[in-house]
Amino acid sequence: MSARLALVAALLALGCSRPAAPSIHLEVGPAAGERLEFSPQASFAEYVELKDSRHELRLTFAGYATSCEGYVTPPPGRPLVSVVIASPWNDPPRPAHYPWTGQTERAHALPSVRIGTRAYDLPPGGGVTLRSLELSPHGSVEGDLDFQFPGDAERPAKSVRGRFVARLCRVNRAEAP
Repeated sequence: MSARLALVAALLALGCSRPAAPSIHLEVGPAAGERLEFSPQASFAEYVELKDSRHELRLTFAGYATSCEGYVTPPPGRPLVSVVIASPWNDPPRPAHYPWTGQTERAHALPSVRIGTRAYDLPPGGGVTLRSLELSPHGSVEGDLDFQFPGDAERPAKSVRGRFVARLCRVNRAEAP
């Protein structure tokens, strides 16, 4: 009987284990340290309404321990990916695709990458797709990063790709008049 209980306990433990965190793939330069894959140790989102101006959904994915309480510079070799999804005041964020075209007049996504203290630009290309979004204090956002620049004669190919899940850690709504 105790062997049977041990087997049941082992099966329950397997069934209750957490799925592996999604991975993010970075290619931000030609050097070996500029191409990496990581599972974020911290994934969070902040939502801010800038009254009569725009909405911002700020996504953060860090390969080190951090929180939305304040900025922490990435340790050497550790990645930080942030994406700001900005949309006009009359068009709040919702599940949709937000492109990075280099234009900021319409709804768009602006990515940035740091590895350690070094910052990398991402030329326009691709975007982020929000699959689900709950803009409440304990809400979450799920989606896909798919920023891709194919490279040209002067610049190497760059990309930020992967699935993500992030919890909202801060919601700042504009006050009603």
